[in-house]
Amino acid sequence: MRPSSLSPPPTRGGAAVRTVAWGLACAAALAAAGLFNERLLDLRGDLELTQAPPTENMPPMVAFTTVALGGFRGILADILWMRSGTLQEEGRYFELVQLSDWIAKLQPRSSAIWTYHAWNMAYNLSALMPTPEERWHWVRNGLSLLRDEGMVYNPGSARLHQELAWMFLHKLGTADDTAAPYYREQWKRESLQANLRLNADVMAQLSKEVAPLDWSTPQAQAVYWAYTGLPFARTEFEDLALRRILYQALLQLVQQGQQEMIPHAIRAVEDTQRRHPNTAPLQGVLDRLQE
Repeated sequence: MRPSSLSPPPTRGGAAVRTVAWGLACAAALAAAGLFNERLLDLRGDLELTQAPPTENMPPMVAFTTVALGGFRGILADILWMRSGTLQEEGRYFELVQLSDWIAKLQPRSSAIWTYHAWNMAYNLSALMPTPEERWHWVRNGLSLLRDEGMVYNPGSARLHQELAWMFLHKLGTADDTAAPYYREQWKRESLQANLRLNADVMAQLSKEVAPLDWSTPQAQAVYWAYTGLPFARTEFEDLALRRILYQALLQLVQQGQQEMIPHAIRAVEDTQRRHPNTAPLQGVLDRLQE
């Protein structure tokens, strides 16, 4: 005979009640996490740890994801980052495009993801294409991603300015890619049609302080983005990297036969040397220019 003190077996109704209770508890926990996340975001803003308000300039869906997921965004992004590493090792670059887009929506304030995403398109995917036209499609996408999305979400990122300037300088400005002449032709045509989308005051300032430039060339674009990134350089390394791109762009023009750029290149190198006196290679660059 069973003791009367034993409870009766659970009923379906009791299981349903517990399920609802757990659901309400989870919802309450998520709501609390959201409120706590708002407080953390306020503290980051007070301490100037963010370059812009968390949802400023974001599309509605990205802003909603940022607020709704709160701290869980980081966990999900970490999982996707690990997956992206596997895809990178396996050379599955097309799949990386979509995955990187998801990560960017989870971490729109991360300069690293925009750089990773842009370089995958401009370097990895473009190299797989058989024609210059198809290659340019991916190179152009990489440039646009940094300029039109990454910098919008991260307006004070020296790294994104550096990466965009370098992409112009290297991908379009050198002969490392056999399709580079086609890229330059397309960029010149498209940039003139789009009226360059550069700040006219900054262009005028650069013409006085650095050199008179043809703004439809990749070298001029490299100078522009390196120069506009300088105010955001927080470390000596970032400042030096941007200034190197600036004078390297002028050196490219000299190598192309524009001898009138030599005085401007010398001035840019000397300015970099004054600011970074312990960078020994700069003297060698000056010596070659002054020969």
